[in-house]
Amino acid sequence: MSKSITADVGSYGKVTGFTTGNVAEFRGIPFGRIPARFRRGELVNSVPGGTFDATKYGPYPPQTPEDKVGAVFLYGEYIKNFFAEEQGRPTGEDCLNLNIVTPQDAIGQKKLPVMVWIYGTGCFSA
Repeated sequence: MSKSITADVGSYGKVTGFTTGNVAEFRGIPFGRIPARFRRGELVNSVPGGTFDATKYGPYPPQTPEDKVGAVFLYGEYIKNFFAEEQGRPTGEDCLNLNIVTPQDAIGQKKLPVMVWIYGTGCFSA
């Protein structure tokens, strides 16, 4: 059973996540935003309202609907089982967010090693 947990992130504000055992998870925390399509991203320095609810998003960031169409085309019908499990997950182009997983007892107490996943797009055109 998961419980709610809130972490104070200094000038950024507070982030509410959840715990499972000794693991705390905070999902979908915005680090940037796009003011308009095809515009340069802007850094998010603080949470509007002072607290961000990081319990709403799934373990994956939002995806565009085209990802599903392309996956069925590339991988065939069996991939539809994966998407059936994902029903209700938000779709969109807002991908400038982080999922953070940490030992619960380390919040605000210890410096820990960090693993960063630098993601990219499926295609690139110059």
